[in-house]
Amino acid sequence: MNNKTILHLYERLEKLVSKLPGALQKPILQEMTPVKNLFLLQRAPRIVIVGEAGMGKAHLLNALFNAEVLHPEDESATISGWHEFSRVGRGSIRLLDARRPAPENVIKGALADEEPDVFLFLRSALDVDDSLAGDIEHFNSIIEFQNHRSQKREAVIGILIKNDSAGNVEQAREQLHACLHTKPAISERLAATLAIAASIRFRLDGTLDTGSVDRENTARLAQVIAEELPEEARLEMARLCGVREVQAKIAQTLIKAITAMCTAIGAQPIPLADFPILTGLQVTMISGIMHISGREMSAKLAAEFIGALGANVGVGLVMREGSRALLKFLPGWGNAISGAIAGAGTYALGRAATAYFIEGLDIKDARKLFRRKAKREALHD
Repeated sequence: MNNKTILHLYERLEKLVSKLPGALQKPILQEMTPVKNLFLLQRAPRIVIVGEAGMGKAHLLNALFNAEVLHPEDESATISGWHEFSRVGRGSIRLLDARRPAPENVIKGALADEEPDVFLFLRSALDVDDSLAGDIEHFNSIIEFQNHRSQKREAVIGILIKNDSAGNVEQAREQLHACLHTKPAISERLAATLAIAASIRFRLDGTLDTGSVDRENTARLAQVIAEELPEEARLEMARLCGVREVQAKIAQTLIKAITAMCTAIGAQPIPLADFPILTGLQVTMISGIMHISGREMSAKLAAEFIGALGANVGVGLVMREGSRALLKFLPGWGNAISGAIAGAGTYALGRAATAYFIEGLDIKDARKLFRRKAKREALHD
């Protein structure tokens, strides 16, 4: 889904919220801020590669994308400045290869043009030698340049790419971690050091040879990168890497925001009038979860999913929302109860959508989860 479609949905929600009482509009719009940051401001993460030259980039990118976006034979091609690598329908990464022998003035010019989000320091050799010291010194000059020009402190992630060489990989990872800590400017930014196996091969027809894939710790790396990215770049990373833990965490942020909105709206003494707003929010939430999973964002498919859960507008949802609205006529407690039910139903929908679109549950199990969560959350509230 392009930004125009997302913007249309967001503007539609804003119009619906504008129909609520004035005192409620401000807190609801505040809850919509993380939703806006996730979807309207979504952009490709900007990653800078430093460290050992001549290897690792293709294996790393292909493993993160789980697709061939860069052939290993093309890795040595000289590309100055930022370069975009994409997977159709999934997302993109903006990459700057700042490893030697790239000219330092070219690297600094690129960094001045576009702010990086994270630095990845690549290393394949298991031993500590002069080349490692030189790569760290080169990287340190880049970091000091960043420190002088910006208050932002982008994270550094050390990556030891395992190969067929014999040796103690964990010991080498610890040594790399210690060496990166020798430079204070790098040390204060160091988020993690991981040893990964990033090999992925493709058949002659371009399809993935699943028997040759080795993504050891790559999912963990994608998770660490995503956690260090700003909100507007995190969603793109989750879509392209396909790591369920990352996607589920972002989906939970969306679910919490929409649930909070529905709970607040449901507690207002306006029986039945808020039904279109709640429905719009719930459909938007499920569409967003679809988008996070790497699918196209579709309000139509989201509505069909709600129907498949047995909560369709024709029967289940109307009965549930109708009974919730009637509770508002109970003096004192009616509004609080109706808000709790609206929130519980919304949270249950979000959890079921996450289970189906991200975690891979079939629709039958997602339906069971929805009913169980709706009942449990309502009783809890």
